Amino acid sequence: MINPQNVLVLGGASWNTMIYLDELPDGKPKTIANAHFVEGVGSTGIGKAFALKQLGYSPCLHMVVGNDPAGEKVIKACNVRGVDILLDQDDTPTPQHTNLMDRDGQRISIFRENGSASPIVNLEALAPHINAADWIFLNITASSVPVLPLLDQLNAKIFVDLHDYDGANPWHDQFIAHADIVQLSDEQLANPNRVAENLLATGIELVILTRGKNGALLLREHETVEVPAITANVKDANGAGDTFAVALWLGLANGNSLAQAGRFATAAAALCVESYDIVPKDMSVQTVSKRTAV
Repeated sequence: MINPQNVLVLGGASWNTMIYLDELPDGKPKTIANAHFVEGVGSTGIGKAFALKQLGYSPCLHMVVGNDPAGEKVIKACNVRGVDILLDQDDTPTPQHTNLMDRDGQRISIFRENGSASPIVNLEALAPHINAADWIFLNITASSVPVLPLLDQLNAKIFVDLHDYDGANPWHDQFIAHADIVQLSDEQLANPNRVAENLLATGIELVILTRGKNGALLLREHETVEVPAITANVKDANGAGDTFAVALWLGLANGNSLAQAGRFATAAAALCVESYDIVPKDMSVQTVSKRTAV
């Protein structure tokens, strides 16, 4: 079992508004009445840190937010969940997103505030945490870029979530170069299997290809496992990919096979989409294990 004190999450925090619709807008003018919405903390670093916390770990999350009310809300949400944070703040507004969500969990994300494109990160304060980490969840955010040189020559294993990578965007290359495990969605990929195979050819140990309702494909040298999705009553798909990543990692860290870890991860993702929280407050190893039997 990996020491729960030595898991570090780098980057990704925002304040979000989620608006729930029967279907996504089709480009035609219309009035949509009584649309349900919620506000809450979001983004990929928050999702992974909250999932780690719910599944029994004590992660440390590095994030950059603004000196503004949205930033205060993000900090408060982390404190409520008991997630330790390494905080950098600047005068650029905190990232804020509006997500339009349909009944199937598909979304249109509108970035009202992007956050700083070149955030100032206190590398001196962050370096000891990086050096002590056994595992690092590295997110493809602007705040992670200044940290990349600190990741060279580490003993830590690094998990990189590429999200909707198209297989060619050069922005992602700097993160892939540091990765031991890579997760990505098939949404923007014309040939997902070829992209996964190309990543394996660079020395990546495990490629996780998420496929929405079609589950996931897990690939490593000489082994490919297809994991079917678990049927869920979708409320909000935000955070499901982050929860899947953490749950899969946890399953493998505990010595499970790819198939067993994949089943555990899909169960965690199913619980996630059935909640309006980015990660359900009542999620635990026990609740996820119980859901694997469904």
